[in-house]
Amino acid sequence: MDGESRSQSRRKFLKTSGLAGLTATAVTAPWVRRAGAADAITWKIQTSWPAGVGLETFQNWCGTIKEKTGGQLEFQPFKAKDIVGDFELLDGVKNGVLEAMNSFSLYWAGKLPATAFLSSYTLGLRYPHEWDIFFYSKGGLQAARDLYAKQGLYYVNRTSSRPEHHPLKDTDPLNRGF
Repeated sequence: MDGESRSQSRRKFLKTSGLAGLTATAVTAPWVRRAGAADAITWKIQTSWPAGVGLETFQNWCGTIKEKTGGQLEFQPFKAKDIVGDFELLDGVKNGVLEAMNSFSLYWAGKLPATAFLSSYTLGLRYPHEWDIFFYSKGGLQAARDLYAKQGLYYVNRTSSRPEHHPLKDTDPLNRGF
């Protein structure tokens, strides 16, 4: 083989192996990226708030979940009707379209009549401490969990617009069954 053919042959080899290496990198790169991302589980969660302070509060709260769970869980927030309609949220979670929802329990009174009593309108509780007594001293939390369990769902906790009432304070809620 003369010097020119050797040079062309080497150039062809480098181009071919370079292209193969690039292809191999492109094919395997998504798996490398995903392996790093596997540290945090991302849940799609939709609220019934379409805009305004309710949506802003919800989005801000979702933004704190990763830190509160030590990086194990992250919420990807969606506003009302982004993925499913307001009155389809329960089915959206039940069917795996969403992992969680933030909604007004009274919306489910048609499917789960007892959810009407988890709202301030029917139950008549006006102050946060009254809700605390109902949920944590009078069996309200367990009653809500039993009710939602009939639909194959897990009721985490009530929501409040006051940050000190948000149930996710533990640094490792995944180990608590969250």
